[in-house]
Amino acid sequence: MTAIGTSEASEPLFADHPGRAAIYAELHARPTEPIAISARIRRVAFMPGSDGPSLEDVARRFALFAGQSALPFEDARTRHITVERGGRKATFELHNEFATLTWQSVLTDREPWPDDIGLDCFAGLQRVSATRVDLTETHAISEAALVGFSPISLCYSELYDGRAQVATDFNRDRDGFTRYELAAGQCNVVRRGVLVRRLLEIETYSNFVLLGLPVARALASTIRQFEGAVSQVMGRVGHAHSTGENREALEAIHALSADVGRSIEETSFRFAASQAYAAVLGTRLGQLVERPIGEFTTIDRYLTNRTNPAVATCLATEKRLQAVAMKLERSAELLNAHISLSLETQNQTILDTISRTSESQYRLQETVEGLSIIAISYYALAILGYMIEGVSHIWHVDKAIAMLCAAPVVLFLVWQGIKRLRRHAA
Repeated sequence: MTAIGTSEASEPLFADHPGRAAIYAELHARPTEPIAISARIRRVAFMPGSDGPSLEDVARRFALFAGQSALPFEDARTRHITVERGGRKATFELHNEFATLTWQSVLTDREPWPDDIGLDCFAGLQRVSATRVDLTETHAISEAALVGFSPISLCYSELYDGRAQVATDFNRDRDGFTRYELAAGQCNVVRRGVLVRRLLEIETYSNFVLLGLPVARALASTIRQFEGAVSQVMGRVGHAHSTGENREALEAIHALSADVGRSIEETSFRFAASQAYAAVLGTRLGQLVERPIGEFTTIDRYLTNRTNPAVATCLATEKRLQAVAMKLERSAELLNAHISLSLETQNQTILDTISRTSESQYRLQETVEGLSIIAISYYALAILGYMIEGVSHIWHVDKAIAMLCAAPVVLFLVWQGIKRLRRHAA
């Protein structure tokens, strides 16, 4: 009996989906490191600039620094690399938009930027966030640690029903790091690692959420200009009468639509990213299970009060841009309909003019044909009169009677001849 999915030669009967390996790699990516003792953990998040190296370049640099061969960028091993240098454990993590370097050392480590953990691999990138978590094995955060925080923005809370305490004021220290104090003496080593990772992620994602806010603020004046220009263009659409005015209004709409479309293209990713980071941030904040200590606030409340308005501003800005684009689209449709109706009216006028001209020409032609029949018949009868007069003394024919009889026949023959010529010409 053979196992299901294998042949007698123990060869798989089924081919793996191309994404199966990546799925399993993602399930085990960025594992939580247990922390057994007091430690100082720092994390810096970088993202590429417009003219700097790409994340792919940085991943390859760090892989070479860690002693790995130049692995493909898609390889899961290039997305999470851990090295130990100089008593510090450094971990490189690659995300879709940014990369982080996290290093753990003893609590007394005063060096903010060690030169032996691969920080130079990130040269040319832009720093977005820098976080420092001081983890102690005590049950509560010491008064000495709290003194360094600003009481105005201090967040001080219990975690997991009082088994841990966390404090931060979200201010940067002199080295540029946001400091968190974490007392987790009642937590096991795995829980400590989870808490540290949650705090690092919260600081990182909150910064990336807020990246969309400066973009939205900078775009506010531009949107006001767009909205004013749209109002002017729509006014021109309503008062344009000539084809030239309609054409000018349509060109203005197309130019404005191009500008609005460019703004949407340049900002849509940033706004969508802020919303995505906000969703992840909300999940991470909920996992802390905070309870404020004394009259202080929690990290969840503090960040939510700032990130939610920022995301709402990004959404409102995006909707305003979309509304401007929709107005321009409707204006273009209205103007095109107006132009089509104007052209149809002009064409109908031209056709009516042509019709009247053709009718006049037809009547003139009939008049000319009638005159031609009379003229030709007159000359034909004159010639016939000369002929009758020449033979009247031979045949004893009365000229007047002969001309009277011949006149209707000549008129009929001339009319038939001209009618045949006209039919042939047609």
